[in-house]
Amino acid sequence: MHTSRSADHPLCRRSHPLYPETRLTENPLHATLDLTGHTVLVVDDVMYRGHSMLRAVEYLARRQPDEIRTVVLVDRGATKLPVRSDIVGVRLDVAPPDVIECNVPPYEAGFRIDLLQPD
Repeated sequence: MHTSRSADHPLCRRSHPLYPETRLTENPLHATLDLTGHTVLVVDDVMYRGHSMLRAVEYLARRQPDEIRTVVLVDRGATKLPVRSDIVGVRLDVAPPDVIECNVPPYEAGFRIDLLQPD
């Protein structure tokens, strides 16, 4: 499943990627961040239902950047919200209970995408 490595992101912290109650916690150092005149790129490892991406884009939109683009390494094809990614590395249509885990340097030694199936 998703590891806590994304929790160290300097702008926002994600509580859990799989649930609608996903919340972002703002880093106080970025509370007055002005993105006017900038293009922002939001990168996520796996797009499950779209809750995390939606929360991140909503947060950034309040900072009024000129443009927000989104990228996901893996799209599960199960998005429940009106969220899409501008760039998708790979789309994997897998069973709902299956978990896709992305290992990405520098957090792990090498790049790898694993499909974890519950017993």
